Amino acid sequence: MGLIRLLIIAALIYLAWRVVKNLLSQASGRDNSSPDRSSQDTQAMLKCAQCGVHVPAPEAFTHNGHHFCCQEHQRLYLEHHDR
Repeated sequence: MGLIRLLIIAALIYLAWRVVKNLLSQASGRDNSSPDRSSQDTQAMLKCAQCGVHVPAPEAFTHNGHHFCCQEHQRLYLEHHDR
């Protein structure tokens, strides 16, 4: 009878541990993937047509559908491709 009691107590402790672990992982998962934070951190990256470097969309220079990391690369690209 003592062995059965010990097994039941061990099973209950194990189940309680699994439930607490599951709840903690769900709570931390919600904090890391909140919609407000992910939408603020995510922004489009555009590839420079001259050098291939990726720059954030607000910082890119655009001309006729081509994107550039700086005005100098835009000028060089247009000089070589407008001929």
